[in-house]
Amino acid sequence: MASNHKHSPLFVFPDPVARPEILSGAALLYFQQPLWLTIPPIVLTEDSYTLLSLIEEREPEWGAVFLHLFECWRQQHNGARKMLDVIAPLKEKSFKNVWLAYPANSEALERSNILAISSGLSLDLIANIINPFTASGEIIRHIMQEVFLQLNEDIEALFKYCGELFTREPLPHLLAKAYLLRMPMLTQNPSTPVLLTNESFTEFLNALPVEARVEGTEEIDNDIIAWELFRQILSTHLAPLNAKRAELIAELLESRTGEIERLRLKCLALADEIKHPSELEKLPTQIEKVIKTRVEKEIAELLQINQRALREYFDVLFADEKTWLAVFAFITGIVTKQIHLTTGAATAALASISAKAFKMAADRRQKLRQSDYTIVYTIRRKA
Repeated sequence: MASNHKHSPLFVFPDPVARPEILSGAALLYFQQPLWLTIPPIVLTEDSYTLLSLIEEREPEWGAVFLHLFECWRQQHNGARKMLDVIAPLKEKSFKNVWLAYPANSEALERSNILAISSGLSLDLIANIINPFTASGEIIRHIMQEVFLQLNEDIEALFKYCGELFTREPLPHLLAKAYLLRMPMLTQNPSTPVLLTNESFTEFLNALPVEARVEGTEEIDNDIIAWELFRQILSTHLAPLNAKRAELIAELLESRTGEIERLRLKCLALADEIKHPSELEKLPTQIEKVIKTRVEKEIAELLQINQRALREYFDVLFADEKTWLAVFAFITGIVTKQIHLTTGAATAALASISAKAFKMAADRRQKLRQSDYTIVYTIRRKA
C-alpha cells in the first residue's frame, strides 16, 4: 500500500461535506488523487413520506424527536448541496461524488451496537464524538427506507415501529449506533486511503480491539506529517472553504502546479527532518523560524505575494498559539507511533472483519492482530 497510495482515490469519510470546515481547501491542492465525497443518506421510497402526515395528525410523544431528526437530515442535505455548488469549479479534476449502498436495516443497527460494545466505550461517550447530523440522517434512512421495506411498505406498522424505537433507549444511544451504520462503507473500498472528516472519531477507532502489526511506515508517517504542515501553512489563505477560495484553488491547479509540487516536497523534507528527537524537541519554540527559513520562498511563489505581504501572512499564520500546540501534539503522536498506526490498522480491520469478531476479541480481552492498514489523514480543526 505504501507504494501506490498516492495514486488511489482518497475516500472522504465518514461525514458528507456539508459545512466549510469539514473539508480543508488545502486538501484539493496537496493530494494528487481525486477526493471521493459521499452524499448524505438518501431515502428513495416516496410512499414512506406519508409517515410525516401521520405524525402531524396523531401527535405521538415521539413525534417531536422524529421531526427534529428529519430536520437535521434536511439541513445536512441542504448544506451538502451548497458546498457542492461552492466547489463546483473543481469537480472531476479534484473530486467526485460517490453514492455508496450499505445496509441500514434492523440487523445492521444491531451490528452497530455490537461494534460499539467491542470498543469498550459507552454509548454516551460515542454519542459525544459523532456528527449528530450524519447520525440523524442515518436514523431517517433506517426508518423511512430500510424498515419501511422490511415491513412490506405498511405505513401503520412503520408508525408502530417508531413508537417502539424511540422509547426503548435514549436518543443519544440511538444516534451513536446509527452513526456506525456507515462503517460498511469501508468494505467497498478496503485499500483506499481515508481523509477522516471527524477527528474525534479516532478515539473510537483507537479503542477497538485491534493490534497493529505493521512495519515500514516511515514514508507514510512523513506524508501524514507533511500534509499537516502543508494544510496549516495554507490555512489562512484557503480556509474556510468558500466560492472565492474554490476559484482560487482551481486557478492554482491550472497555472501553479510546479509551485504546488515544490511546496509539497519541501513539507515532506521538513517532515523527515523534524521527526528526529532532537529536532522534535526544539520544534515548539522554533517552528516559526523553521517555516520562514525553509518554505518562505515556496509560499511566496505559490501565492504570488511580495515580502511585505508575506510578513503579514506569517503574522496571521503564527498568531494562534493553541493551534500550533495541537500541531506539535499531533506530530509527536505520529513520531511515537501513538497516532495513525493504530487508527490505520483499526480502519483496515473494519473493512474486512465482522462486528461479531470484534466483540469476540473484546470478550476474550484479546486484540485482533492487523498486519494491513489504511492510510488515514485527518482534517484537523483549530484547538
